[in-house]
Amino acid sequence: MTYTNCLFDHDGMPNKLKSILLISLYPISATGGGENYTLNCAKSISMANIGCELVAPSDRSFIGDSSERRFHKWFTKQVFNAGSVSYTTQETFREILESVPAYEYLWIHQYLATASVYDLLLATHNQQIIYLTNHGFEEYAEDFWIRYSRLPNHYFIEVSKYSAKRTQQYTKSVNHLYAGAWKKNLEISSDISITDKNKFVCVGRLLPHKAFEVAIDALPKTDHLVIIGPDSENPAYKKFLETKSRGKNVHIVGEVVSSEKDRIVASSIALLVNSSSVTYQNRVFPHSELLGLVVIEAILNNTLPITSSLPALKEVMSVLKIEHLVYQERNPKSLYEKMNLVRSLSNNEYRVLIEQAKDIIRQQFLWDNYWFNLQNIIRKS
Repeated sequence: MTYTNCLFDHDGMPNKLKSILLISLYPISATGGGENYTLNCAKSISMANIGCELVAPSDRSFIGDSSERRFHKWFTKQVFNAGSVSYTTQETFREILESVPAYEYLWIHQYLATASVYDLLLATHNQQIIYLTNHGFEEYAEDFWIRYSRLPNHYFIEVSKYSAKRTQQYTKSVNHLYAGAWKKNLEISSDISITDKNKFVCVGRLLPHKAFEVAIDALPKTDHLVIIGPDSENPAYKKFLETKSRGKNVHIVGEVVSSEKDRIVASSIALLVNSSSVTYQNRVFPHSELLGLVVIEAILNNTLPITSSLPALKEVMSVLKIEHLVYQERNPKSLYEKMNLVRSLSNNEYRVLIEQAKDIIRQQFLWDNYWFNLQNIIRKS
């Protein structure tokens, strides 16, 4: 790798390090938990008066390309300042690699997505701090853990205890740090109430590991279910869900603007999170959820979540003290029982659970102090 000479002094070390280069090895243009996590991470860093530049592939073709062409693939760079994007540019992957040594920190999100993670790590030097965070796209996991060699300036920062435990099988210096909400969105509303005991909602991409069919199977004919989220990635699965929905009040509305999504969630009695480690076609997805930000999203909209028993979902529900709303994975009967449990709550009981969960989110899941909490964790590790 050839670096630009102006970045280095006569000893071959960087002249003046910039702040943080946050790179996602998976595109962040789509709407999803991992993408939103990365964007909020950059925003949080910049609000702590730390310069942050966020880069990500402009399209998905970069992920599987191990040829020389990958160096010429375009990446989108967003320069953050005080929580906002100052400007956006396009750079090639080669240009990004050449700039890596100039940053004090390199933070790689989705480090298991592609072999190009090695290009990034080889471009670093021992005066930098390297953070690595997984959001669940693990196409290159097996090869990475065979090849990876631990260095003292590398820190794995995972999104949950469950995710951190998986990483600890392969390396040390692994920590987890929760995040998912901004303080301004946590104002406790005095009008938290159940408006429609027959309306439920699901949020997420229409992909088989999200297991929306479990919610459809559990839904009585007298109830209503709205499914929100991008629906073009797997047409066969969408058709499967439409067939499942016949004779029931199920509305697959696709992706909607954020305000409309919030309105639908807020007007529902519960948000159903049905993610499963096994799809309807018996394909295994052991890492289908590593955190479950949609649980936090429900609480922010004054709506209780009901989730499957996947480890990461169960973890977050337990932290929020609503683990009694976890149902047995892929079991419509178990889900139906939890739906009725929420339906049986009085307005006061419902309000207490929401307010309690919001208090915990304020203590443990804020983006506002994310960077400072991370530095405390690193100092103690």
